[in-house]
Amino acid sequence: MSEIIDKATRCHRLLQDDDLTEAFQGVRDALFRKFEETSVSDGDTLLDIRKMLHLLDSVRANLEAAVEAGKIEEYELEQGKVSFLGDKKWLKALSR
Repeated sequence: MSEIIDKATRCHRLLQDDDLTEAFQGVRDALFRKFEETSVSDGDTLLDIRKMLHLLDSVRANLEAAVEAGKIEEYELEQGKVSFLGDKKWLKALSR
């Protein structure tokens, strides 16, 4: 099995993990509470909170992207578009 599919499997397990999901939601909720408590005139803090929310979303998006890459890799393997070694560069070199 390819490294991409292995990583996708691990990331999928993480995304399905209730404790991790709860942790993500806990951080998100805390940031929103802090945002609501922050004065409108404190632009630097508001911006920092927005950056933290963006980073939190980016972590989840990276896990989801790895899962999607694994699905694509599995599909390509099923279609015979990847060598038996899972090495696309090797296959590309042969087609030159």
